[in-house]
Amino acid sequence: MPFANAQNAQNAQNAQNAQNAQNAQNAQSELSHAGQGTSSRLSAALDAVAIALPGQVPATAVAQPIPSPDPERALRRLNARHREILLVQELVDGITVSDASGAAQVTTPQGSATLTSPFHGLSGAALETAAQQALAPILARRWLRAERMNEILEQQSDLISFLALVHPISAATHPMTMTLLSAIHAATTQITVQAKALLSVSRPADLSSAVAPVIQTPAHSAAPSGHATEAFGLAFALEALIFGGASRELRLIAARIEENRVVAGVHYEHDGYMGRTLAALLARVFADRMGLGATAPAPADMWPGSGEDGVLGSNHAGQSGRPAIVQSQTAGVGDTRVALLTRLALAEIGG
Repeated sequence: MPFANAQNAQNAQNAQNAQNAQNAQNAQSELSHAGQGTSSRLSAALDAVAIALPGQVPATAVAQPIPSPDPERALRRLNARHREILLVQELVDGITVSDASGAAQVTTPQGSATLTSPFHGLSGAALETAAQQALAPILARRWLRAERMNEILEQQSDLISFLALVHPISAATHPMTMTLLSAIHAATTQITVQAKALLSVSRPADLSSAVAPVIQTPAHSAAPSGHATEAFGLAFALEALIFGGASRELRLIAARIEENRVVAGVHYEHDGYMGRTLAALLARVFADRMGLGATAPAPADMWPGSGEDGVLGSNHAGQSGRPAIVQSQTAGVGDTRVALLTRLALAEIGG
């Protein structure tokens, strides 16, 4: 056992080192020169060459006219952090999260949805019964853990690779598409975090030691499920961008991601239902701001069933094997950064 514990500690350290390396790489790329990363030696060498150049340009000589980048060039040249902040600001504009007698009311320019705890308004014996009912599907799925373990672990930090099974995209081939999806993911997370803070639902492991989750239980609220909200939010965005309509495969993948969190022992089924409902609400707003037709169902029409069976048993399963399309010329219309980025993303997908 000491060796196992030491190995676990090493794995955790490796994960932390990988994250630190990624953070360092992100900072380095932002500060890099044309041929390498930044360093004091390179800065000194560049200064030495610059001073040695003949015919120094007078300080009074400036470019005429003074460069004024067009919107597309300005968007492309922004560093990734600043660009995402501006995009998220546009996406969440006018969206509020407020307390509604213990529920979370999410209001958008296109409608609203009420998110609840699985134990909303209950106490005493009724609360105990509801807790037992909420735990039952989790305990019944423990036997799926070995089969789903690789998915559970990878999906702790990566959802898009699974959704990209339906259409090949990557940062190398579709940089603007990935930038847009990253902003949608961040905007979705921003609203989800606010809803979680209001609901503050105890996790399954807090109710029973029999749950024995196979991954670390997050400290924040169980409802709404962040993974469900993010997976379906990205699925709805990809539907609108690539297919112009509901995709059965994307919805099934998102549903499996959602269910894997129940299998892992960190969520109730109700959390996923609330996450899907929130994703549908936000997706319709985001699609409008991208200048695309919304593919997500109305929040009131969200299917209650969990997992892939829930999708297949609903009236919103979508079309299977839907081919990618070239969007119409009216797609991505607008002068916002989100609309501009959508046009650039559509050019990558259509190309």
